[in-house]
Amino acid sequence: MSESELPTIAETPPPEPRPAQRVRDSLTVSMKDSVASSVMTGTVDQFLNAFAIFLRASSVQIGWLTGIPQLLGGLFQILSVWLGGYWPRRSLIVLGAAVQTLSLVGLCALALPFPWPEGARVPLLIGCAIVYHGASNLAQPQWKALMGNLVPPRLRGRYFGVRSRLAMATSFFAFLSGGLLLNGSASLSVESLGFAALFLIAVFGRGMSTRYLHRMYDPYRPDHSRGRGLMHTLRSMKRAFADQRFRRFTLFLAGMQCMVALSAPFFAVYMLRDLQFTYLQFTLNTAASILVQFVLLRYWGRIADRKGNRYVMALGATVIPVLPVLWLFSDNLVYLMGVQMLGGAAWAGFTLATSNFLYDLKPDDSEFAGYAAMQSTIGAAAVFVGAISGGYLISWVPNALVIGNWSWPIARPIWVIFVISAVLRAVVALWYLPRAPELRVKQRGRVRDLVFRVSRFTPISGVVFDVVSGRRKKPRPPQ
Repeated sequence: MSESELPTIAETPPPEPRPAQRVRDSLTVSMKDSVASSVMTGTVDQFLNAFAIFLRASSVQIGWLTGIPQLLGGLFQILSVWLGGYWPRRSLIVLGAAVQTLSLVGLCALALPFPWPEGARVPLLIGCAIVYHGASNLAQPQWKALMGNLVPPRLRGRYFGVRSRLAMATSFFAFLSGGLLLNGSASLSVESLGFAALFLIAVFGRGMSTRYLHRMYDPYRPDHSRGRGLMHTLRSMKRAFADQRFRRFTLFLAGMQCMVALSAPFFAVYMLRDLQFTYLQFTLNTAASILVQFVLLRYWGRIADRKGNRYVMALGATVIPVLPVLWLFSDNLVYLMGVQMLGGAAWAGFTLATSNFLYDLKPDDSEFAGYAAMQSTIGAAAVFVGAISGGYLISWVPNALVIGNWSWPIARPIWVIFVISAVLRAVVALWYLPRAPELRVKQRGRVRDLVFRVSRFTPISGVVFDVVSGRRKKPRPPQ
């Protein structure tokens, strides 16, 4: 046999991994992604408003910073649902993660003490926040669909339970570490470098997350011949909104989000600017609410199983209107941490119950992705209106309230917004709760068996989580 006839083993391509092995590898990679992306969540979401305050943003600009990214983020979810019929899901997910990484690079650059033009950094911060939230919402619906295909139904409870606890612990640790980092940099009079280091950590976390997402396996390939136009997507969402129960619930939730957003973005302003809290005090105060929400989530699930979602939602909606007013009675850190813990307990029950309502109210003939995108978009528009209105109202509050010959000085104009927000929250709750139906959907199973994924932290309601699936027992075979 001549040398040319010898087999060339090096040129033989390696065998392709079997789909089952690729799925297992993807689920392992997804665990690593949860840690990396949670580093970003813990170091960015709660500190954006603090960074804006450091840049001396006005109350109106704080409102824009909260409202515009939320509004455009909801629209990007609709865009994602439409693009999912034409582009591979993994490509959209990796694109969103990569663009989000670039927005974090922009935040890091804004924090550096360059000779920026006067008044330019706050508008640029708002632009980076728009890209940050838009990219996240572009990837989020496709990520949910991808993980729904990869994780076997019998393993979803255990898998997402471990993943959520891992993500929550990482985010919480990153958040506390970020507060210590900013507190230390402020004591050394190098706050700008502290924020730059904080956002650089977020760049590293999201960059590693993008790498892990690119390594995941997607068994689904879109059929381009069956791609649906944007108008078809909008028409299907319009049909879902025609359902009266869904429409009332959506308007209630949007109204509550609007009235909460009227004051929620400005609690950071109140703590850091009015009360002169340190970054460590600000972090501890916020962490009290986040920790209580996560701890009480399962307990609220047990109550919802016994009493129903309407009962839990009513309890949460009873406490939520009172929360802003409680901030008026004392500036003591321990007292305010107690208020935050009470708020965390109320928000945990309210968010759980409203998530279950959205899950149960879905019409049988509608696609859940478009259905959820419709609700998210309306809610985002409501947050936009509330945040913008709150910023302008604070700027218009006078220094004193004059009625005839009587004058009452207003020491802190932000208190007026707290009171207005409390009253309007109560009005929205009283409008909907007496007519809210109690739903019992046997196919879903028990509320406490639902699987939740911690999505992010927000200044509006603290922890934001998604209902991923439920643990369902296999039906018994017929006798």
